[in-house]
Amino acid sequence: MSDEKEKVDQLKDDERLKIDIPVDDDPKDEAQADRASEIVDEFKKLGRQFADTLGGIFTSEEARRVETEIRAGMRGFADEVEKAFSQAKDSPTASRMKEEMSGVKDRVETGEFARKTQQGMVSGLRWLSTELDKLATQFAHPDDSPAEKPPEE
Repeated sequence: MSDEKEKVDQLKDDERLKIDIPVDDDPKDEAQADRASEIVDEFKKLGRQFADTLGGIFTSEEARRVETEIRAGMRGFADEVEKAFSQAKDSPTASRMKEEMSGVKDRVETGEFARKTQQGMVSGLRWLSTELDKLATQFAHPDDSPAEKPPEE
């Protein structure tokens, strides 16, 4: 089991995507910063839950083969996304869009839209985490499944 835990920890370290989310240091809107912090916390919980779920699933040789394929796929996905971001970031269109989006960002952040979006994301992430927890519990305790219990007399 320790070997599996090490593999899950290594998977977390190897495959962690780092996304920088700029945070404005504007003291007048601490509530917005708290909501952003909630989103980050929910993503962290979701990541831990996802890793724990994968750890419960990957126990057979076939599962280890699938794990290797998933790792390779995730690396390829991350590489392609990074390449696309780099290409888009350096284009003249991106510079023009950045200027235009700066104005849109200011309008959105001052309105109700940002608050509702953040609340919706937190709620959705909590739901997803709960569902993953249920799935992990099913894999962790397969003998508790209703289909395999003998009828009680």
